[in-house]
Formats: sequence, C-alpha cells, structure tokens
Amino acid sequence: MAEVQLPLLPLLLDNVPPGLRLALAQEGIPCRDRADGKPQGRFVLFDSRRGPCRGIAPDQIPLDVDRLRAGRAEDPLAALAHGGACGQEWECGGLRFSEVLAAVDKRVLRAEILEQLRAAIEHRGGVWLRVGPFPFPYRSAFSFRIDYDQHQPRNFDLTLAALAGHEDCTSHFVNASAYRDHPAALARLRGLDVGSHAYWHHTYRSAAENLANLRRGIETLRAARIEPSGFVAPHGRFNAGLLTAMERLEITHSSEFALAYDEFPFFPGGSRVLQIPVHPVCFEIMQEAVDAAAHDGQRGAGPQADRLASLAVEYFDAVARAKYGSGDPLFFYGHPTGPRGPGTQIVRSLLAIADTCGAVWKTTLSRFADWWRLRSSVRLSVFRAGEELVVQADSPAGDRRLAVEYTEGRQVALLPLEGPRLRFSPAALAYETRGGPPGMRPVRIQRREAFPARVKRWIDWERVTPVEEIVPNHWRNVAKRALRTLS
Repeated sequence: MAEVQLPLLPLLLDNVPPGLRLALAQEGIPCRDRADGKPQGRFVLFDSRRGPCRGIAPDQIPLDVDRLRAGRAEDPLAALAHGGACGQEWECGGLRFSEVLAAVDKRVLRAEILEQLRAAIEHRGGVWLRVGPFPFPYRSAFSFRIDYDQHQPRNFDLTLAALAGHEDCTSHFVNASAYRDHPAALARLRGLDVGSHAYWHHTYRSAAENLANLRRGIETLRAARIEPSGFVAPHGRFNAGLLTAMERLEITHSSEFALAYDEFPFFPGGSRVLQIPVHPVCFEIMQEAVDAAAHDGQRGAGPQADRLASLAVEYFDAVARAKYGSGDPLFFYGHPTGPRGPGTQIVRSLLAIADTCGAVWKTTLSRFADWWRLRSSVRLSVFRAGEELVVQADSPAGDRRLAVEYTEGRQVALLPLEGPRLRFSPAALAYETRGGPPGMRPVRIQRREAFPARVKRWIDWERVTPVEEIVPNHWRNVAKRALRTLS
C-alpha cells in the first residue's frame, strides 16, 4: 500500500499564543487547529510554556515556538497582540513631528518572528507559501482616507476637486457634529465610500459612552441619506470600550493607529471588526509641528514653513515607494477640509504616486475589507510531488482573482489561483525581490508623564462633549463635569 503523504501545509496549531495566530492569519499562511485523530499536516506548532506537544505521528515534525522568544527581553508573541499606545516621533528634513501610536511596531515584529519560523520550517523540508494579500495580479493596494473633523467650505470644495476622478480609491469618514448643519456638503458625499467618524470628536474610555457617540454619528449620516460603511475613531485612539461599541453596532471595519499602523489588516482579539491600519503621518501633523516650532521661537521655523509642502511631498513619496517595494499596502490618511488649509498638493502627489506604481490595486477601504474577508476564508493544502508542489484550494466564490505567493528567501513568485488545484515547479517560476519593512519608522518618546497629564488621562479629559451631555454616572465623569463647569 502506498504511503500517505502528509501535507507540508497547513501548519497545525497546538495551543499557540494568540499573537502568533494573528500574525500567521495576516501573512496568509495556511493554518488550522490541531485536532485529535488522523494527522492533517506535517508541521505541528506548539508552545512549551503552555504545555508539551503530545501524540505526534511518525511523519510529523513538532516545532516549539518558544524558540522565537530567544534573545528578547520581552515576549514577542505577547507583544504581537499588545494593545497599548504611547507618544512616538519622526524626523524628516530637520522637522520633528509626533503622534500617539501603538507602542509596538507590529509590522516589524511580525516580519522578524515569521522570518525565524520560515527558516525553521524550510530547514526541515517545508515550504513557505501564502494566500496573496491582494487580488491577482496586484502586489500592493492604494487608498486615501479623509477624516472630516471640521467643515471649512472652501477647503471642502478644494479637497473634492483634488479627488475628482479618483473616487474609486478614496474613503470619507465624517464627524457628524461638524457636518450636521451642512446638508449640502453631506449631499455631495452621497455615492462615495463614506464611513462614520463618530458624532463628537472624542474617543471615550467607556463602552456605553462610545456606543452612544457612534450610534448618534451613524444616525446623523443616515438622516442625510448616507449609509455609512466602516468607522475610524477620533484621534486614532483605541480601547476595549470602543471595540465593544463597534461590535454592538455591527461595524464591519475600522482603522485606529493607536492599535496598529503600517500593517496588514487583522481581527483584534477574535473580534468581527476588521482593523485596516494606515500610515499614521498626515500632512496636518507636519503643519502642527511647524506651528509649534514657530510658537516656541525655534531657529529655522520660518524656512521649515516655507518648504513644508515640498518636504511633505518628498516624505510621502519615499514612504509610498518603500511600501510598494516591500509588498505592503499604501494606505494614507489626512484632514484636508479643516481651517489649516487643504493640503491638496499632498493629496494630488499621493494620487500621482499611486498612478506610477503599476501593480497597485486602487480601492476603497470598504472594498478592501470585503476582499480581506474573502481572502481570510480561503483554505489551502500543499503537497510535494517530486520536484513540484501541488496546491489544493477550497476557495470561496468572489469577483476578485485569488493568488498565492511562493517564497524563497527574499525572492517571491506570484501565481494566480484560478481553480481547486495548482501544480508548479519552484525552479521554473519567475521571482521578484521584495524589500523588508519600509524605513522611516517612528521612535518612542521616552518622557516621564507629568502629574497633570496623568490626571487628565484618568478622568478622560476633553472639551468636545457639551458639559450638559456628560452623564455623571461614574467618578470619572463627575470629576470631568465639575472641572469643565469651573474652567
């Protein structure tokens, strides 16, 4: 009787940490939970910190993922699922600008961890093959997200004019309190990919307050005959209360850089709300940095202001091209409709960059969310047949062509997945070289938080919500309401 060959993929997961599961799902590596009974794959991943790996079949190979922690002060598998945020800073052309971001650069950490895992699997005769993160034949995707925090009529008009002809790759997130009294502006957004940016421009700490704020924002858009798709939190903040509110309202996708940035989409903590990270730098925080330098009387602030637009164009060009070279999505955002100025030169520059990157799928965040759910449902098995590999696919129907990427080192081959079976010889493929994670990564600001700042954080201090709408149902709101009344 012929020996039954165990598939090289999927990887079997035996009680591994949630952070590793999340990273593998983002990468698109075929995986499934290990089940009792007949073996379903050659490689079994387990975590010896969680217990031994028992019941290994003769042809199976156990891999202890605890080795991925070696040489690191902090547990990287826990950090991949970490949700904390902190202040971080960039430097570009002598200009320094900052934002509150996810404390862990999950894109870089994921790449490092999975590179170690790939090497261990290949060393033992396995392969590294994933479901392509973009529809075939694309190697990246582009979308520009606009957060409508404020309404300034002239800049609103200039922004929409700059986007004309590119509506298929822009997503619009409206802060309802800023636009409730501007029905003509809302009417111009009908038919576009429009999502909610809450009602009051604040992300609260409690689920109840977030739920009320999100629901009110959605209802305002619906009253304007706009059915919102997706949500982005004010100031890019994220917390458990926000996630609970989004799940209660059945929001399909969101984007908060306090949770992750410059990264593939993912479902945080097993949630049904897909996170679609963006690049966290926008032109407006560069403007704020120049204004702050001028206010503080810093030397060179005037010249920085004069060359800010050209500096920003250079910055975004470098970031976009690095992302394209590494096969990452080109997802950017901005606030061009506020009083500072529309920054339409930057908007047009980003759209032009996307046009010059040939294999980029220009799409909205809603369409990309639909694609990612489709991609996440694909199930693959990979077998070796002599010098060839055979991919068996259980692929859902969809209007986008699926792809697989076969990797050897930094060499990647892209193949269409057009049926239930794909057979190829790795030696006969055409490969391209992919870069590592894009450069210009932020640096954590190591500053001791002052006591007044800690107090403001504890009481969720803000001046956006009208005092009469702050419900005194918690000590935090009692303190905030009292201070707001006195100030």
